[in-house]
Amino acid sequence: MAPKGKAPKQQVPTHRVPSQLVWQLVKNYNCFLHKGVNGSQFSAEPGNLYNRNSYKYSGLANERTLHIEAGEENISVTRTNNNHSHRPAQHKAKADKKGKNFRRTNRKLSKEVSSYRPDLKDAALARASAINKSQRTAAAGTSA
Repeated sequence: MAPKGKAPKQQVPTHRVPSQLVWQLVKNYNCFLHKGVNGSQFSAEPGNLYNRNSYKYSGLANERTLHIEAGEENISVTRTNNNHSHRPAQHKAKADKKGKNFRRTNRKLSKEVSSYRPDLKDAALARASAINKSQRTAAAGTSA
């Protein structure tokens, strides 16, 4: 029994919704969806590495997502932590991959993605390479 004057602490149920159900709900209607010419559909949600509107790459429907973005002089990798899905502040873990040698950074990223989501390894490496290329051209343009 709770002490007098205090309400008993209630447990919040932590039910997980199946990712296939979430995909069925958001695949045609969400705020990140961009419909292009000839029926092509793109999605700009965080965690979608190819920006394609498909279940495999969806950052909304999948429980394990990777988001790769450009930092100031590095690559930031954010991944979801399923152990803390009911705690929004701890739900995502962010790590910066920086270094002068992009090949070494790419190798580290490849190992991390292979252990977390092996099916997204090619997409993550392509995204990281595109970010590195944009950072190199921006640096070359400012120094000239």
